[in-house]
Amino acid sequence: MFKILKNRIVRLILFLIIFSYFYIVCLKHTSKPMPLGTDFASKTFIEKSEDINFLYDLTYKQDDKIVNEQQIFDRIFSIIEEAKDYILIDMFLFNDWQGGSTQSYRQLSHELTEKIINKKTEEPEIKIDFITDPINNTYSSKYSPQLQAMQKAGVNVIITEHKALRDSNFIYSAIWRTFFAWLPDNMFKIFPHPFSKTESGVSLQSYLTMLNFKANHRKVIIADQDDDMISIISSANPHDGSSAHSNVAFEIKGDFWKSIWFSESAVANLSGQMIQSPPMLLESTYAFQNHDHNISIELITENKIKQKIIQAIDASNQEDDVMLAMFYLSDRGVVDSLLKAAKRGADIRLILDPNKDAFGYEKNGIPNRSASYELIKKSKGKIRIKWYDTHGEQFHTKMLIVSHKNGPSRIILGSANLTRRNLSNYNLEMDVATIAPTSSVFVQNTTSYFNRIWSNEDEYYTQIYEVYADNSIWKYLLYRIQEATGLSSF
Repeated sequence: MFKILKNRIVRLILFLIIFSYFYIVCLKHTSKPMPLGTDFASKTFIEKSEDINFLYDLTYKQDDKIVNEQQIFDRIFSIIEEAKDYILIDMFLFNDWQGGSTQSYRQLSHELTEKIINKKTEEPEIKIDFITDPINNTYSSKYSPQLQAMQKAGVNVIITEHKALRDSNFIYSAIWRTFFAWLPDNMFKIFPHPFSKTESGVSLQSYLTMLNFKANHRKVIIADQDDDMISIISSANPHDGSSAHSNVAFEIKGDFWKSIWFSESAVANLSGQMIQSPPMLLESTYAFQNHDHNISIELITENKIKQKIIQAIDASNQEDDVMLAMFYLSDRGVVDSLLKAAKRGADIRLILDPNKDAFGYEKNGIPNRSASYELIKKSKGKIRIKWYDTHGEQFHTKMLIVSHKNGPSRIILGSANLTRRNLSNYNLEMDVATIAPTSSVFVQNTTSYFNRIWSNEDEYYTQIYEVYADNSIWKYLLYRIQEATGLSSF
C-alpha cells in the first residue's frame, strides 16, 4: 500500500514539474516585453491637407465583367522610379504563389522586383532596404527567387526574425520552444508546399514554424522625391495571389517618414541586422505653415493601433458617423467599443469581407459573420452591416473613419486587421492615425470612397447583411475560442 502511494506521489510530483515548466515557458513567451522600438506611437506631425493623398484599389463587377481600379502599386512604382538617394520598403506577402487559384490578375511580385533592380542598376549609389516576412522563404525552407535577385543586385534584404516576438498561439508556444524551434530548417523536405500547387516540397520545420501564426504584417514604403520624402502606408501586398484584392493607402509628404524609418530600424534590429541611414535623415524637410486645413498625423504600431481605434470609437456620440471597412473583425475590445457607441446613438456602418474566399479556397465565414451576428443582435439592429461583393478576391481594406457632427474627422488606416493577433502585440503592424477638418479634401476623398461602395453609387459593390448572415452558435463558439487562444490564421 505504501509503495503504491509512493509511486502516485512521485508521478504527481513529476506531473507538476512538467506542467510548471510548460506553463512558465508559455507565460514567458506570450507576455514577454516587446522588442525596443515596437508598440510605438510617434509624435504628432502637422501636415497640409494637400500633402496627404488617399489611394485605393477596388475590384467589382460591371456588366458581368470584373473591373479592377488600381492606384496603390502604380503610385509605389512611380515613387521608386523617381527616387535618387534612398528607398525603404517593408512588405508582408511578396511572392508569386497563388494558392488554389489558376491565375492572378497582376504579377506584382515580379513588377516590384524588376522596378527595384532596375533602380539599383540605374542609380548604383542609391541605398535600398527591403524588409519582409519569413513566409516568403517558406520559413527558411525555400529561398525566394525575388529576394535572391534583389540581394544579388545590392539591395539590403532583411528577413524578420519571429522568435523575438511574442507567441500568439499560447497552447503551442511551449511545445514549439521546447521541441521544435531547434530542428534543422531543411529536414524532411517531402511535404506539399502550403501556399502553392506548383512549388516543390517543403520541410517539416516549415509547417512547425507556420503553426506559430505570427508575422511581420506591415506594408510600407518611403523614398526621396526631389528635395522631400514620400511615405505610403497601405493594406496592400505585392503578392500575385492578392493582386486583385481591394485595398487602401495613404500617401504622405514631409517629415512623417522619419517615424517610419525609426520604427523599421527597430524591426531590423530585432532581426539582428541594420537598415541604412538615408542622407536626409538629419535634415529638416518641413517648415510649418498655418493653414485652415492642417491635418495632425501620428504613426502607430502594434497595440498602439488598438488603443487609437478604441479611443476614436469611444469619442463618437449621438449623430456622429462611425464608418468601418475591414477584412477581419474579431477583437473583443473593438466589438465592445462599437456596441457602446451604438448605445450612445452614433450612426455605425460596417463594410466587411464575407470571409468566403482565400486564394482559390473556400472559407467558412469566420470571424466576420460570427462577429457581425453578435453586433447586430446586441445592438438590436442599430449597427448596420454590409458585405463587399467579392468574386474570388478579398475585400482587404483596413480603415476606420469617425466623423463628428461638431468637430473634425478621425481616420485610421494601415496594415492591421481588428483581431487579437493584429492588435495585441503579436504581429508587427503599422497604421496611420489622422485628425483633420471634415471639410478638407483629404477627408472628403476618403469618406466619398466609403459612401460610394456603401450606397452602390455607380456600380454594385456591396450586398445587404442578410446575404451572408450566419447565426450558427457552433461557429460563434469556434470564433470566440480561436480568437482567445490564437489557434487560427486571423
